[in-house]
Amino acid sequence: MHIVFKGMLDLVQTLSETSIEVHEWDQNNIRLKRLPNGLKLHELSTQQPALSFSGCRLAHAVVKADYLDRRNLMMPGVGFLLQACSTIDFGKSPIELKSGASKALNDFSLSSMAGRVGQGLAILYGHKMGLKFAAHLRSHVESLPAGSTGAAHKNAAMADFLFASNQQTVLVESKGSFTLRENNPSSIKKVLKAALRDQIDPWMQFLQPTPSNGYVFYSCLREGSAEPSAMFIVDPEGDTDESSDIPLSIEQVIRENYGAWLRAMGLTDSAKRLLHPLQDGGSGAEYEFLIVEIDGRKFAFLDDPYDCLSCYGFHTTMIGLDLFVLQAISSVIQSKDETLRDLLVNLPDADGFSESYGSIFPDGSIFGPIDTGPIEYIRVLL
Repeated sequence: MHIVFKGMLDLVQTLSETSIEVHEWDQNNIRLKRLPNGLKLHELSTQQPALSFSGCRLAHAVVKADYLDRRNLMMPGVGFLLQACSTIDFGKSPIELKSGASKALNDFSLSSMAGRVGQGLAILYGHKMGLKFAAHLRSHVESLPAGSTGAAHKNAAMADFLFASNQQTVLVESKGSFTLRENNPSSIKKVLKAALRDQIDPWMQFLQPTPSNGYVFYSCLREGSAEPSAMFIVDPEGDTDESSDIPLSIEQVIRENYGAWLRAMGLTDSAKRLLHPLQDGGSGAEYEFLIVEIDGRKFAFLDDPYDCLSCYGFHTTMIGLDLFVLQAISSVIQSKDETLRDLLVNLPDADGFSESYGSIFPDGSIFGPIDTGPIEYIRVLL
């Protein structure tokens, strides 16, 4: 057990950057019945700048993705950290699987692990696109009232996430693989086309407001292959279909985003109040937070936390939130007239902040081995 948790510590303390290649496909090529014979990847797609990240940032993204899925009750976040430290080599750039990793996992866990890495990389690429916030689509749909028109779609295949900025929403399906060893255009097209057809196209019409785009991200990590690990992207543009019947506004996406992180911090009741303010008769509970200042910005960490890592004895990694964001969440929990979309319009950008303290996301969430002492303690009503 000591070795396992040492591996987790090594992962979240991996602050040096690695990367993954990015290839963007034209949707017209993806939608073809069959690709012309003999075409190479560079003839069908455009190579974009690589996506750079650290092991800590990817861990942050996967923990966030796990908590966005409200159906995931079995050690969300921690399971990935336990596996990733022995599976992925973050010391290589581009990123690689460790030798023998694919053989060490059975088919079920391999698929699960690859999918979670794919979700984490999708979140990181969303940040690169300026999309700070994310909601898990199936969790939202399954939470709708039984008699609503939206609930009629709950058994349908659907995309993983709806990402958002303050101005737009973007539908995202993520795929992951540890077994595609070469950039075989037909194999890549098959995965992207099926995801577009089954999980993106229908939901571009179901959601209101209509997302501005619908992306599929297919992330392939490789072990000792001649082809480096790569991410493949296709992004058909949305339309303005007025028949959409499932409301999922920017405000709701932002609330889902922070509800997930509150759960990761151990604030489950506060997350419920944020997502369902009319179902809770009270105005919240008061919690004490220790405040740490990093590069002139204040971050709040629950004093005596019971978050997704500390409850398993992993106390060296801290999970927190920008104090400005935490106070905005407090305001909307206490007042039905406030919105996070309005209160966070001037949320500080994460660019330029030192990653020597861990991972800071554009939404103000922070994750990593924070070793700076607190400057003060405050109490916040959540």
